[in-house]
Amino acid sequence: MSRNAEVIRSAFREYYFKQKSMHAPDAIDQREFGYSQFGMHGMVRHLSFKSIGELIATLVKEVPSDVYCSNALYRFPTLPMQEKQWLGADLIFDIDGKDLGLPCVPSHSYPICAACGHASPPGDGDYSCSACGGKKADRVSIPCGKCIDGSKKEARRLIDFMTEDLGVERQNIDAYFSGNNGFHFHVRDDSYRPLDSQARSDLVGYIAGIGLLAESMGVRKASGSDEAFVKFPKSGLALGWRKRVADKLKIDAASIIKLGNIAKEKGGYAGFKAELDRIAREMGARIDPQVTTDVHRVFRMPGTINSKSGLAKIKCDDLDSFDPFTDACLLGSAKVRVKMKTQVKFRLKGEHYNLSKESAELPAYAAVYLICKGLADSA
Repeated sequence: MSRNAEVIRSAFREYYFKQKSMHAPDAIDQREFGYSQFGMHGMVRHLSFKSIGELIATLVKEVPSDVYCSNALYRFPTLPMQEKQWLGADLIFDIDGKDLGLPCVPSHSYPICAACGHASPPGDGDYSCSACGGKKADRVSIPCGKCIDGSKKEARRLIDFMTEDLGVERQNIDAYFSGNNGFHFHVRDDSYRPLDSQARSDLVGYIAGIGLLAESMGVRKASGSDEAFVKFPKSGLALGWRKRVADKLKIDAASIIKLGNIAKEKGGYAGFKAELDRIAREMGARIDPQVTTDVHRVFRMPGTINSKSGLAKIKCDDLDSFDPFTDACLLGSAKVRVKMKTQVKFRLKGEHYNLSKESAELPAYAAVYLICKGLADSA
């Protein structure tokens, strides 16, 4: 095992050994668990535990790199997938900061050469490794406060859809920091568990505003042309997406002439439909559709450490005040010496680091963070 893996495993083992706040998912004995191991491909799956204590004992013994739990409930969770007998699945949403296209990302994304592993400072333009001349690189982001704020903005939008449009009680929505650069939302409402993949896909489409009809806003296509005329739906514009779009356009059910003029300004029916699509992209919540629609997926287990960062997947009781760089930074602080691959700026536990020297002695949580990101090696 590499020295890097030894350092990370040591910090992870200490965390799991001292772990007292990890909570078991409901119906734990009907869940499938799995974990990844350091230096090995694939996942150990189809595991089952009867209690959280039994699970933690396994984590202390095996010290996995990542730990997962199914959103689904099964009659026989340890059997092959076709024999498990699916009983339903929790409704879960995922917002990932890397999917939001935030303008700050290039300034804190570090290219790591795919050929030799050499890391370079953030930079624009064509990439060429200064060590081996390689042209391909994986880019590793050190999320900044703007990244987290962007994810929180999407999170609030998603919560609004769930509470205002879908009728989910706010206390039944558990928000979790993913452990790297995003948030997961677990809906604790048994009425959603029987939904199949298609029904969940429909929910995702609604929340993202995909496929809104111009007719739903009262804009209809004139026969034989692309001109538009207005005929509002009998159910009005007071609910859901209709209300959101109506508020955006500053119209109500008495605004027939105004809406007709808007459609004309946009170029008729097709132009208004294009504008409606633009508004939907702007106002919809950007969630990962595959995460929500997969009813057999295993998700990162709350309370466990994410090997991409060394931070924990942790519940956010107050999304506004939650600071992942402090609240999710739970590893120990024993000193670890690392060899830096490039100059790096980051913040953890209230400390600002600007490391430009070739080596540094850091608290374990900071050293593991850099090693997990591929920006430092254990010295």
